[in-house]
Amino acid sequence: MLDVNLIIKEEQIDRILSQQRPKKVGLEAPDGMLNALVPLARRIEQKYGIQTIIILDHTWGTCDLVNFDVNRLGVDLVLNIGHSIGTERLGRYTYLIDAEYDVGFDDVIQKAVHLINEKRLEPIGVITISNHKSYLEQAISKFKEMGIDARKGEAEGALFDGQVFGCNFHSARKIRDDVNAFFFLGQSRFHAIGVYLATRKPTFMLDPFFNEVVDVKSEGDLFEKKAILSIYKAKDAKTFGIITSLKEGQYFKNQAYEIKSELEGLGRDVVMFSLREITSERLQAVRNIEVFIETACPRIAMDNENFDRPILSYQQALGLIRLIKGEEIGDIFDYSFWV
Repeated sequence: MLDVNLIIKEEQIDRILSQQRPKKVGLEAPDGMLNALVPLARRIEQKYGIQTIIILDHTWGTCDLVNFDVNRLGVDLVLNIGHSIGTERLGRYTYLIDAEYDVGFDDVIQKAVHLINEKRLEPIGVITISNHKSYLEQAISKFKEMGIDARKGEAEGALFDGQVFGCNFHSARKIRDDVNAFFFLGQSRFHAIGVYLATRKPTFMLDPFFNEVVDVKSEGDLFEKKAILSIYKAKDAKTFGIITSLKEGQYFKNQAYEIKSELEGLGRDVVMFSLREITSERLQAVRNIEVFIETACPRIAMDNENFDRPILSYQQALGLIRLIKGEEIGDIFDYSFWV
């Protein structure tokens, strides 16, 4: 990514701190924004006389917060930078602070319009992630000014309309029967590929940093092939480890025990595990498990090639169970919400 300006909504922070009057606050952000927390912490301490602590653990989204840890940290509230949704406060202690890249989409939209007209793709759906949310309406208006029928889908739960997460594609699927293609605002290939697989519609990533319109079909097809190959590699395994996450928004116990029951009914040996950060290094400590199934975040299993044995997501595990039963795997991506 090019070195562009990251705009943190500091007026939002000022309002929260003035209203809540905390004595100590925690700051967290995704890896790409961590450097911005150092000057932010200095500003908060100097302006308000408030102690700060920067949390260096990964935070992958609103499913990965530290509400359960605030007492040990000794903070009164946590400012999570860059994971905006349709609500400002999540849980008792976490406030979601808007942070967006100061980059426009007009130039890359012009390129997209040429492609849309050439391939007769309209009407189109327009989606994005939180770091470009203020440009969503502008982009839709720009498309319409250039004669393109552009739409956004209604969101589910606390997300804003037109928003997708790494696990939630409801706003895209909501309009998939009404559009011929999707255009994703941003540079996140995983999100764009997710829209493509969850909707089965042509999907293009509008990268404003390099002014490129990227068709993600080939990458999406390869992504799907790898996910299905992992299922086939797991078919003959006898010993499975099922992982539930210790993260507060990734704890899907019911799904984990559902898979356990199904596999045991098919004669497989199942061991239950619990883990906060699921990494290849940590799983290497257990050598007598042939296949791991994680019910935390789909990206762990499907967007990571570092594991030394098959590791499946919940949706992949459902496909595996069907395969073992002699059925078709089915479309493992045909869900609005990927566990």
